[in-house]
Amino acid sequence: MTSLHSVPKLPAGWLGVIGGMGPLATSDFLKKLTLSTQAQTDQQHIPTLLFGDCTTPDRTASVLGSGPSPLPQLLAAVDFLNAAGVQVIAMPCNSAHCWYQDLVDRAQMPFLHIVDSSAQQVLARNPQARTIGVLSTEGTARMGIYTQRLTALHLQPMTPMNEDFTDLISPGIAFVKAGDLEAGGALLRKAAYRLFDRGADAVILGCTEIPLGMEHELETDPLRFIDSTQALVEATLKHLR
Repeated sequence: MTSLHSVPKLPAGWLGVIGGMGPLATSDFLKKLTLSTQAQTDQQHIPTLLFGDCTTPDRTASVLGSGPSPLPQLLAAVDFLNAAGVQVIAMPCNSAHCWYQDLVDRAQMPFLHIVDSSAQQVLARNPQARTIGVLSTEGTARMGIYTQRLTALHLQPMTPMNEDFTDLISPGIAFVKAGDLEAGGALLRKAAYRLFDRGADAVILGCTEIPLGMEHELETDPLRFIDSTQALVEATLKHLR
C-alpha cells in the first residue's frame, strides 16, 4: 500500500474524492461529473484523485450501534488527500456526512457538503417547495443532518416512517448495492411516493445509491425529485470552475 509520506504533490486544480461507499454510487458520481463538465477534449476535464476504500464499515450500522465506526478509515482518506494536495474534497455518500465535522476539521482544503448541495438544488429547481421529503438511509435520518440544514433554510423536512425504512428503503438500497437496480428501484419508488402522499412538495434522494434505482423519476420529474449525487457534482463544478 502506498505510504502517505510517498504521495506525490499534485498541481493545482485537482479534485479529491472519498468514495467506495458504495462503489457503484462512486462510479455514478464520476460519470455524472464527466457528463456535466463542459469539455471537448480529455484535457479539459477535471483531474481527479479517488480514494475508494470499499472496506469502510457500514455507516448506518455504526449510527444504529450495530457496527464499528467508519471514522478511522474516513480520516485516513482525508490524510491521503491532504498529502496529495488536492484543491477540494467531495464525498459521494450521504451517511458518511454524519462524521463531516471530524473530517472537515482534519482537511487542509475545502470539503464540500452533499446535504448543503442538495438543499441548494431544492431552492434552485423548485423555489415554491416548502415541505421536503428526504429519502435516505436510516442512519442519515437518525443523525438529522438533513433536518438541521433544511430547517436552517426555512424548509420543513419530512422523513420516512419507521416501517418504510424496514420494509422499503433499507432493502431497496441493499438491492442496488447488490446490482439489482430494478428490484431496488421498485421499493425505493414506493417509499418516495409515500412521502408525496404525506404532503411533500419535493423529495431529495438523500442516499447516493437511490438515484441509481430511480433514473426514470429523475428524468421525467426533475422539479420534484432532487438527486443528491448530481447536486454534489454541480457544487464541485461551481467550486472548481
